[in-house]
Amino acid sequence: MNLALLRKCLLETRLLFGATALLVFSFCLVRVFIVASLEMSDFAGIVERLWDKWEKFAPVPLAHLLSYPGRIALAFDEPIVVFGISIFAIARGSDVVSGELNRGTLELLLAQPITRRQVLATQSIVTLACLVLLSLSTWGGTWCGVQLATVKESVPPPQLKLPWLPAIPLPVQQTETLELPMREKVDPHVFWPGVVNLFCLGAAVAGFSSLVSALDRYRWRTIGIVAAFYIMSLIFKIVGLAFEQFQWLRGLSLFTAYEPQRFIALAVRAPAEAWSFLERDPSLGTIGLGPLGYNAILLAIAATSYLAAAIAFERRDLPAPL
Repeated sequence: MNLALLRKCLLETRLLFGATALLVFSFCLVRVFIVASLEMSDFAGIVERLWDKWEKFAPVPLAHLLSYPGRIALAFDEPIVVFGISIFAIARGSDVVSGELNRGTLELLLAQPITRRQVLATQSIVTLACLVLLSLSTWGGTWCGVQLATVKESVPPPQLKLPWLPAIPLPVQQTETLELPMREKVDPHVFWPGVVNLFCLGAAVAGFSSLVSALDRYRWRTIGIVAAFYIMSLIFKIVGLAFEQFQWLRGLSLFTAYEPQRFIALAVRAPAEAWSFLERDPSLGTIGLGPLGYNAILLAIAATSYLAAAIAFERRDLPAPL
């Protein structure tokens, strides 16, 4: 790897990376405090009224969603986090070839003693390394929030229990409110499956963006094409969840393999299965892909896209700068 080329990529990435890292870290930190500030009973009352209509869109059961880990895990499906990682991946992937062509700098870059393969590899390594750090930023924000936040829980007064009669609350003592550290309620390590799944999604988007960039000349058009596929993929998943007759559309969506809430719920319920390739459903007696299986799909998309981008970039004729 050419050190001068690596330094150039790092300088071009630093501002976008810094802003995105600060965004996702701060959001995940604040999200924990928001969860801590809303009592479980209040949140349960809100969700239970809407659960019948929105259950089919939820990847986890209601019991997990009402728990502290389940409510914190919602951050990995929030648009700020998902779109923040995706925007970074699209921005960096689109700059690999078409960005340099659009600026008229690729011809000058290749005039140096470096190969096209080095240009693509350096850009890709820097992008993937930054995605790793951005994904770790989400866990870092969550960890800090769990260590710093406190939760308030109400302890009901004692009850008198008699045979064949319902429990009778004793009025001698009022409801007591306890303030407990969030770290006693939540283990931050259960969020690692969601962090890994987020990185794999970013890698797939970055790989596809690099492929389109290697085939195109204008960066704005590259971003437009990738954004169109991204939005269509999101629509396919939503429609597939909403209508049974269109469930087949989920197989065409990139987001079908992005289920951080489900993987975090699995880590809470059965930690040993949180890193399994296959997952068995005891109620249905079926075997499906587990967390590593879905992550493997996203990484396969990323690897295939980067390989195709390398082949296309090696073989294409570069237009003269305008």
